Amino acid sequence: MSKKIILSGDIGGSHITVGRFIGNDSVFKLEDLKRESIDSYAPKSIILDHWVSILTDLVHPNEDYLLSLAIPAPFDYKNGICLIEKQGKFRHLFGINLREELSGHLGILPSNIFFINDAEAFLLGEVNFGEGNNVNNILGLTLGSGLGSSIKSGNIVRDGGLWCSPFKSGIAEDYLSSRWFVNWIYQELNIQVDGVKEIVSNPEIMKKGSSVFDFFAKNLADFIIKQQEEFHADKIILGGNISKAYPFFLDKTLHYLQIQDLDIVIEVSQLGEKSAVFGALSAINLYQDLREKI
Repeated sequence: MSKKIILSGDIGGSHITVGRFIGNDSVFKLEDLKRESIDSYAPKSIILDHWVSILTDLVHPNEDYLLSLAIPAPFDYKNGICLIEKQGKFRHLFGINLREELSGHLGILPSNIFFINDAEAFLLGEVNFGEGNNVNNILGLTLGSGLGSSIKSGNIVRDGGLWCSPFKSGIAEDYLSSRWFVNWIYQELNIQVDGVKEIVSNPEIMKKGSSVFDFFAKNLADFIIKQQEEFHADKIILGGNISKAYPFFLDKTLHYLQIQDLDIVIEVSQLGEKSAVFGALSAINLYQDLREKI
């Protein structure tokens, strides 16, 4: 049986993580994994050059391979066109056909390039390899530069698309992303930070502004309560860079939920960014199965 080489990656607002897998149609082995920070506010050429650099580092000259990338919404995943415009990150990629761009830069066929929603890939990875095994109904939330959401109902995993759902005086992403933390710290302390990592690593900021996590916990609890009215999840799995700071907000979130008599299991992904990498690998088989049925 011939071996396949697949590059499977997770692209976020602050990073790109790519794994090199080798195997056949049923079993794949992770041979290498690379992660680099990226500037998602950079011009198109710089972003693409950075992506291409890490991808080409994982393949040998003249090697045939498939590429699957988990990338945030809004995005035309079927046609490979970036639709991110007003979220700040990747705004210079708006309207760009990334399948054609990457095909040209990498020298592989467009038909060998696949895209999947990053939150959907995250939950696929968790269901197959992590905290979501043998659980029927799951809500996956990736908390980072944006808000990603995915839903598992029975055997079906899909993008939740909740980032733009009405919430409080705006949309959910306004209250459950790095941008909310940055704005809160600036408004309350008049200190400019890049994100949650900088907050928790700075003792002075934590001394003055640790209550930011109390407010975030309340936001998260209120959001979960709202979602549970429509989708009764058995478990919620958290991912994304903000979830790494869970010791500062998760217990408070559970407390707020218990006050509302809502008892639900919330777990933080142990796979981290590997969840979306593994999930994007799964997506290739999903897309190829669909193509064979068309």
